[in-house]
Amino acid sequence: MKFGNFKGTKLKLGVLLAMLGVFTLGVVACGNKEGEVKKGKDGKEEISYALWDKEQAEVFKEIAADFEKENPNIKIKLEVTPWAQYWTKLETAITGQNAPDVFWLNIPKSTDYIDSGVIEPLNDYDIDSTEFPKQYLDTYSRDGKLYGIPKDYDTNGLWYNKKIFDEAGVAYPDDTWTWDTWLEVAKKLTNEEKGIYGMATPVTWQGGYYETIYQNGGEPFKDNGTKSGFDEPATIEGVEFWYEFTKEGSAVPIETMASSPQSELLQSGKLAMAVDGSYMTPVFFKEAYGLENIDVAPLPKGKQRATTSNALANVMSATSKNKEAAAKWINYLASEEVNTKIAESGVVIPARNGTQEAWVKSYPDKNIQVFVDAVEYAVPLPNNKNGMSAVAIETEIFNEAWTGNKTVKEAAAEYVKQANELLSK
Repeated sequence: MKFGNFKGTKLKLGVLLAMLGVFTLGVVACGNKEGEVKKGKDGKEEISYALWDKEQAEVFKEIAADFEKENPNIKIKLEVTPWAQYWTKLETAITGQNAPDVFWLNIPKSTDYIDSGVIEPLNDYDIDSTEFPKQYLDTYSRDGKLYGIPKDYDTNGLWYNKKIFDEAGVAYPDDTWTWDTWLEVAKKLTNEEKGIYGMATPVTWQGGYYETIYQNGGEPFKDNGTKSGFDEPATIEGVEFWYEFTKEGSAVPIETMASSPQSELLQSGKLAMAVDGSYMTPVFFKEAYGLENIDVAPLPKGKQRATTSNALANVMSATSKNKEAAAKWINYLASEEVNTKIAESGVVIPARNGTQEAWVKSYPDKNIQVFVDAVEYAVPLPNNKNGMSAVAIETEIFNEAWTGNKTVKEAAAEYVKQANELLSK
């Protein structure tokens, strides 16, 4: 699972615009700090907390229990919904003015939620936001107001199968690799007779061609997110490099990728290298094969070092009736104690500065420090208005290039026309 990643779902802007009409009248009336406080049968203020990762849910059960001991008048109710249904359920709850008091929000969704008045500004509450990376705080800020406290982040690295490298007598990837090295090694490690390929280059944005776009100095969106950047040479060249592996025959065929995830291919000895996120760490290392044969290196360098990065944030519903209690919960989740506990679970990288070391130590024999180091050159995922609607049509269009029906430039030109229509709305 890609924790926090956007995988084809898109925000229903029509629904959110309708919600905005409700909120302009309803936020002050039923959601202000002085309004009616919602309590459970036991007389305690109840805070609902929505999340989508069942592995993290086990950790948050412990965190909630610790919080309740310190705050005996508040009860935390966890609402765990699988990623595939999370956004639909959340949007339905929001339209019914029954949104969770606190919930997870990711960068790509942030602008639409903030602009639609769905979430509460946090500036007037006693919440410590000083110990978090600036680029992530900025993505959840508008006009001097902060709307979310980062809880974790991801970056991308080059995962590789050591066994395939060893059998081919090729040195493992390291921080000296360039794009030329990457292409050359992928060719060496490809053996079509054995069904082994050097690289996986899925037609996807995060963990795909957005990595090479940014490494080439391009940008997927321009003019403050109001237009597509896929008509710029640097952006097109970034996609063309990602396609080069397929063009040269060293990438897993697109037909195979449709039925076999790259993580499975990497762990079955059929794939030498793949770009993927830090969120895959517990996936690759929970089995004996991964612990023995899989490791990770920094992404090879193009014109510059770059990787996309997502950060989840804890946000408060604008219509919560228990805002002071919700703020206490968010502040507790931002604490060093909680972030360290999350780090020790090994599931995700906590966002609070200084707590990442515990996450790295959770897999002491692996090179996952590369994900923490990558924050220095990480580019937060786009979060422009209607940006996710534009992203949602990319795969279908660029598949035409991967199957040889169009050149990358032709696909990019077609995409720009459709994307700009969406971005202008």
